Amino acid sequence: MRRGGQGLLVALLGALLLTFGVSRPADPALWPPQGPDRVTVYLVDNGYHSNVVLPRSALAASGGAAARALAHVPPGDWVAVGWGDRRFFTESGLSLRRALDGLRALFAPGNPSVTMFEPLPDSPERLWRSGVLRLEVSRPGFAALVRRIDASLRLRGGAPVEGPRGPAPKARFFESGEHFSIFKLCNHWAAGLLNAAGLPVRPVLDTWGSGLAFDLRSGALRRSDRQTENPMR
Repeated sequence: MRRGGQGLLVALLGALLLTFGVSRPADPALWPPQGPDRVTVYLVDNGYHSNVVLPRSALAASGGAAARALAHVPPGDWVAVGWGDRRFFTESGLSLRRALDGLRALFAPGNPSVTMFEPLPDSPERLWRSGVLRLEVSRPGFAALVRRIDASLRLRGGAPVEGPRGPAPKARFFESGEHFSIFKLCNHWAAGLLNAAGLPVRPVLDTWGSGLAFDLRSGALRRSDRQTENPMR
């Protein structure tokens, strides 16, 4: 029993180390942002899926592939950007077939994916009471975040390739060159956008949507608050 208890303790410590110790560090040139020239973005999660919400005007001004995709997106001052498996992400409902398709998306190799752009009529903090995290990123950090979205889009003749339509009538999906799996989920992808903007993230903790929000609150945002309180550090 003593050996079993020791083994369980070692396994628990290993899991904690993996969850909190494996990280993608901050880029000190981008985060925390310095000066007043910042862009407000949001992380929105429903507990298992995360989107990053961006101001449409700033995204359109970037001029890259994501900006070209906006030409196909209905009006809205804010745009939720997300990513997922090409079939599972664009379908909805509860059924045995969908449950099996979810297992396929997690464990089959080489699953094609799509990047979603969904217009919002207002900022997320005015639309939802929970699951919304406001972030301020530097202007160069925002540019790096958008370049990461650009890189996810499959292009044909320089234009993003439209994918299937999903259940949300205003959302538009575009083919992505990345592959979805249990090792690269929607929340990992959202974390990658924020990491590109300079924020530190912990990929294991980011596996689920609420985990990514907790990661940012306990890591990147706490660091930013400390720097604000102690600017000479």
